[in-house]
Amino acid sequence: MLKKLLFPLLAAFILAGCASNNTTLNIQPKIQLPQQDPGLMGATISVNGADQRSDQALAKVNRDGQLVTLTPSRDLRFLLQEVLEKQMTARGYVIGPNGAVDLQIVVNGLYADVTQGNVRYSITTKADISIIATAKNGNKQVKNYRQTYSVEGAFTATNAKITNAVNSTLSDVIADMAQDTSVHEFIKQNAR
Repeated sequence: MLKKLLFPLLAAFILAGCASNNTTLNIQPKIQLPQQDPGLMGATISVNGADQRSDQALAKVNRDGQLVTLTPSRDLRFLLQEVLEKQMTARGYVIGPNGAVDLQIVVNGLYADVTQGNVRYSITTKADISIIATAKNGNKQVKNYRQTYSVEGAFTATNAKITNAVNSTLSDVIADMAQDTSVHEFIKQNAR
């Protein structure tokens, strides 16, 4: 009888311990799409991503005297490449190899600086994303998108709070990309 009761109880404690030590942040920013340009008539562009960060961590947090490294649930390079492809398709471009213009979206920086005391925490998230457009005629344009987001609250900075801060920052960058027409104008001028 004791074995039947002890084993499930031990398993529950082990699983509870694993759940509280999760070091992955579920990154899912809101994707805003731009207006379609009916004058494009299916120009083809290629899109790829790169991650230039020296450290793949999104945050490092002191929890119970130990430094815990938090990483994203998805590869940020592919996440942002997917976002840019959706935005360019919404504008009216065709995504494929050997396009008239090659776009590369680069993660230069994305990090949540977390500080916490006994009763308060502070999270400051900074994002630095670039889109590099290179035309077949040799012309090149680099467009940078930067955002900072700060939040403070009571007690501790949980993974959910850090995730919300990172997602808010990335969502703001993606909204800026959707509203900005400079890359779109560069492609239109150099895709001939």
